[in-house]
Amino acid sequence: MSAMRKNILTTFIAILLPLIVCPQTYKYIGMEDGLSNRQVYAIEKDRKGYMWFLTPEGIDRYNGKEFKHYKLMDGDQELNSAINLNWLYLDTDGVLWEIGKKGRVFRYESQHDRFQLVYKLPKQTEKEHNTPVSYGYVDEKGQIWLCTHKQIYLYDSRNNHTRHIRNQLDENITCILQTDTAHYFIGTDQGIHYAELKDSILQLNPCDKLDSLNLQVNELYLDKSTRKVFIGTFLKGIFVYDLNRHQLLQLQTELTDITINCIQEFGKNMVLIATDGAGVYRLNTDTYECEPYITADYNRYNAMNGNSITDLYIDDEQRIWMANFPIGITVRDNRYADFHWIKHSIGNRQSLVNNRVNAVIEDRDGDLWFATDNGISLYNDRQEQWTSFLSTFETGGKNKSHSYISLCEVAPGIIWAGGYSSGVYQIDKCNRSVQFFTPASMGNAGIRADKYIRAILKTSDGKIWAGGYYNLKEIDYTRRQVRLIGGLSDITALTENDSTHLWVGTVNGLYRLEKQSGKAEYVELPVESHYIYSLYQSDDQKLYIGTNNTGLLIYDLEEKQFYHFDKDNSSLISNNIYCILPDGEGGFFLSTESTLTTFNPHSKIFHNWTKEQGLKAEHFNASAGTLRRNGQLVFGSTDGAIEFDKNMVLPDHYTTKMVFSDFKVLYETVYPGDKHSPLTTNIDDIDLLRLKYDQNIFSLQVSSINYDYPSLVLYSWKLEGFYDKWSQPSRDNIISFTNLSPGEYTLRVRAISNENHDTVLEERSLPIVIDKPLWFSWWAWLAYILFTLGALITALRIYLLRKQKRESNEKIRFFINTAHDIRTPLTLIKAPLEDLANHEQLSESGRNNIHTALRNVHVLLRLTTNLINFERADTYGGKLRVAEYELGAYLEETLNIFREYAKVKRIALTYEKNFDYLNVWIDKDKMDSILKNLLSNALKYTAEEGSVMLEATETAEQWTIEVKDTGIGVPAAEQRKLFRMHFRGSNAVNAKITGSGIGLLLVWKLVRLHKGKLSFSSTEGQGSTVRVSFPKNRKAYRKATFVDALPNRETELPPVQPEERVEESPTATVLPNRENTAEQPQATSNHEKILVVEDNDELREYLRQTLSDEYTVQTCNNGRQALEVVKDYTPDLIISDIMMPEMRGDELCRTLKKDINTSHIPIILLTALNTERSIIEGLQTGADDYLVKPFNVGILRATIANLLQNRRLLRSKYASLAINDEKPETPCNNCTDDLDWKFITTVTRYVEDNIEKSEFNVDSLCALMNMSRTSFYNKLKALTDQAPADYIRIIRLKRAAKLLREKQYNITEISEMTGFNDVKYFREVFKKYYKVSPSQYAKGGDEPSNEKDIERQQ
Repeated sequence: MSAMRKNILTTFIAILLPLIVCPQTYKYIGMEDGLSNRQVYAIEKDRKGYMWFLTPEGIDRYNGKEFKHYKLMDGDQELNSAINLNWLYLDTDGVLWEIGKKGRVFRYESQHDRFQLVYKLPKQTEKEHNTPVSYGYVDEKGQIWLCTHKQIYLYDSRNNHTRHIRNQLDENITCILQTDTAHYFIGTDQGIHYAELKDSILQLNPCDKLDSLNLQVNELYLDKSTRKVFIGTFLKGIFVYDLNRHQLLQLQTELTDITINCIQEFGKNMVLIATDGAGVYRLNTDTYECEPYITADYNRYNAMNGNSITDLYIDDEQRIWMANFPIGITVRDNRYADFHWIKHSIGNRQSLVNNRVNAVIEDRDGDLWFATDNGISLYNDRQEQWTSFLSTFETGGKNKSHSYISLCEVAPGIIWAGGYSSGVYQIDKCNRSVQFFTPASMGNAGIRADKYIRAILKTSDGKIWAGGYYNLKEIDYTRRQVRLIGGLSDITALTENDSTHLWVGTVNGLYRLEKQSGKAEYVELPVESHYIYSLYQSDDQKLYIGTNNTGLLIYDLEEKQFYHFDKDNSSLISNNIYCILPDGEGGFFLSTESTLTTFNPHSKIFHNWTKEQGLKAEHFNASAGTLRRNGQLVFGSTDGAIEFDKNMVLPDHYTTKMVFSDFKVLYETVYPGDKHSPLTTNIDDIDLLRLKYDQNIFSLQVSSINYDYPSLVLYSWKLEGFYDKWSQPSRDNIISFTNLSPGEYTLRVRAISNENHDTVLEERSLPIVIDKPLWFSWWAWLAYILFTLGALITALRIYLLRKQKRESNEKIRFFINTAHDIRTPLTLIKAPLEDLANHEQLSESGRNNIHTALRNVHVLLRLTTNLINFERADTYGGKLRVAEYELGAYLEETLNIFREYAKVKRIALTYEKNFDYLNVWIDKDKMDSILKNLLSNALKYTAEEGSVMLEATETAEQWTIEVKDTGIGVPAAEQRKLFRMHFRGSNAVNAKITGSGIGLLLVWKLVRLHKGKLSFSSTEGQGSTVRVSFPKNRKAYRKATFVDALPNRETELPPVQPEERVEESPTATVLPNRENTAEQPQATSNHEKILVVEDNDELREYLRQTLSDEYTVQTCNNGRQALEVVKDYTPDLIISDIMMPEMRGDELCRTLKKDINTSHIPIILLTALNTERSIIEGLQTGADDYLVKPFNVGILRATIANLLQNRRLLRSKYASLAINDEKPETPCNNCTDDLDWKFITTVTRYVEDNIEKSEFNVDSLCALMNMSRTSFYNKLKALTDQAPADYIRIIRLKRAAKLLREKQYNITEISEMTGFNDVKYFREVFKKYYKVSPSQYAKGGDEPSNEKDIERQQ
């Protein structure tokens, strides 16, 4: 029952409120808010709810929060100024029109969001008069009237046709009022007329009472209910013409000498009249009572701010929009109650003394006290008088500080003011006296005075509590006693808990203080910041705590529980709660930076009063507020104070209209009618958004038209069919989607209240369809199925072909791997046979047998080479490495390989060419395989006494090689199979001629890879001709790798048949004979050490036995084992196979050459791969030489001897390194890389840097080199043949010798400068090294003949 009474009372108060409080809250909109110009000619509101303002700069659109400016363009010319922008109309169809005195007409095109020039007067009329149009008008039919002195141009906006009629008035038309479809009242600069527009003729209807008026008419208004026409004039007041009675009446008002600019309906029987200089008047259309309604009040800060009103517009919410020159736009909202804005007026002592109000109280007399940054102001409410204390305006004041931050009435008429830095002042209201208060003034000189007195409280027992920066004091004002409360400082707020306890708010948190004992209990706050601004305890035992940056805390004293409200979980706009005041009805007012917020403890709902709703204060201050006994609330701010009735009701229902705009596809804004635009009309008006499959990246902007509380609106959305959860409400108003799949969706958007997220202000939905692409149609799926079936069949066929090829490749790979494996035992066969042939005395029969064996070895070698080359054609076929060769010399060299074989078979081998000299680009490895296979086949299948001819020819574009033979030929039926795998002619098989069947297939592949062409012709029993041709131009090989021509490293012998005889290899003649090798000393521990790394046991053992006569040989069977052996064995040279398990030989070589401990060791790689690519790759790993299996043992011995000799030369160079030596520009052959040289130079530099330190030794040097002593010894010994200690000593001696030559120091000084502490020892070692004493060396008389000779003896 009580709740019902309360609701009825609240409703009754809300109804009576407009009667009690004058409703006139104003909002000022100027250029600082986005308005383009302070002068506004016209105001309109369109059907969507946008406000439009016509200014000299163009047209501004306003939605309550932001402006959008529109420029009016005539081609490239931008129109502005008063002669182009004059009238703004909204026609009956909702279309916005702008008309200018120059005669241009613009229409707003909502689809493209722009103003389009649709018509302009002929140029002749503009020549006659600079501003030919005296008035522009839009009638109910959509006709645009352009009125000139002589003509009236009528532009029909529906069909874009224009007609012009004669101006029968012969006067300048100033306004037009349409009463029905054909009749008009027309005001001019000389009067008013009644006319009818019929058949393109403006016919005047005589009216004596109107026609006799001789005045300028500015405005016409028809009151349809009374059928009265109100006529606003220029300086002649207002006339009324009654259409029913045909009577004309001049109203007796205060406006007889005022220009009337606009008349608008304002409720029933009321109109508002905008004047030029007198503000806005309200006129009763029945009684003709006219009174000022909105006029400027310059004595108030929240009142009307101007009287020159050029236009006004009254919207559906009773907001009055006024074009207020020169202010801009002033909006009066009749739904808001008025409030009193208390401010300082410069030069006026009868005003607030300063605008920064830090504290406010009401004394027992009902007068207001304000503590400011310039003293204290007292306002006598009854006398309406201001009095100031302690300000800079007071004369004779002793106080130097004028800033005060707290107030308290400690006794009737006695006010205490807490200073910012000056303690407490006492003001006697009756005698207007001021006294400075200190504890000493009450006999307590031992208590320290305070500053920053933020809180002064008088409790129910009459005691005064004052809290400041240093302490809290209890003051018995009657007994003149002061008590210091220890342990509390930085006091910010005080309020009474009960008769025995006090709440104390500080910078560091909240305390509950027992008054009698002075003991304080700390209360832990459940928030991060413990800084307290304000405290208030309500009658229901709840403590309200305003905090710094953590919102509002409510402490329930009975339940001992905190409730927390902030921006994240409520509609609070700020988390800084400066002041908390009750409203006397159970609710509270909270002040923050720029808002006042009401809080209902029962509903837990906050409601904000902001600048958008007319609040003028900028920033409220902590604890600056009071509730007066008359129900008025006063809050202090940095810009004065505001006073308002506690029962003031702020509207909680706001009109909001959601608008869709700025639709973008693929990040580009699109409009209806654009190419490929999916819009048929404006995005805000569209019922269904249909997009193509490739338009699935799009976005749109959501905004709200809200003139009451724009910041109230948040947005939340979801896309049904994609994601069915609503997004978190936020101010983000751009909704975008990326790569939406084809389908049907519904976009739902909500405008959510920022004060209560459960309140939906408005909701809109937009169906969206994204079409499927053509390839998703049913017939496309049918095509996909057919295509898939075809692809599966093709894939199955490819799979079977690849399976067959894979099986064939596996067979080939087996033979190739076998060929690799054969080359190693071939080495074990070939090497001993050559050794026997060169060093043993054999009988003629024995020599023939040896030669027969060697011939068969070479046959096997040729077969294995073909197999390997065949694989290489598949693996590396697409990677040509071309170089430039002279063709004639190359062919001659290749042909010479086969001449001996042809001679044995008694075959005439001839060579012809049609050029003298020809350079060609070829991949030598591949070309070798082509020519050798062609010539080998030709010789193999040609019988004795036959002939084989090699012919080379040149044309403009290509060069050609033909190989012709008189052999057995190929049967015609089998010639198509000639280039298949393993094919051999039946006549060759029958003739029992051996062959592998892969030679010609290899040739065919290599010719194609070499950008050439191959042709074949053959007649069985007569012979065959193979013709290959290649391009001459280098451009044909633009994708190839160009390299320099390498010297021929071919170690193979020419292909021969087993039964034929070959001569000894010419390389055998360079091998050392057995007698020479026998003369070498037997292997001892002093012999150089060689490490052999080979996975073939027999070859490894053969190499060990062969080389052990001259070297100490250690063996390993893989690269990983060799890495371990090298650490301890430290060989002088390593021989390694490449193809090995666990670690390959090239990987071993690369690892050793990168290690500083082993980089100096020469390495020889052995391999079965004999192509230039393989040789280059092997040498790039750091190998010192590269031998192809099967190799000649003599070549191997010579290679080893050369490398070791070069190593000895390099060691001598390193050993004789002089001080500051640098690496020679021309390196020696087979020298190691820069790593060894850097090692030696680094060692030398470290020794030179520490040469004066006698304690510098081998351990010091090892530490600097970051090497163990053993590793360092082995490395240095291997490079210089010197022990580390000897090497250091030599460098010291060289420095000493240099210093002796310079003759700047004596021997003792030089001894110390080179690290020899003992001069005697220095003389001994110097003489031992240089063969002369230091003194003799310095004189230069008995020096050795050559210092390098001495070094050579070391």
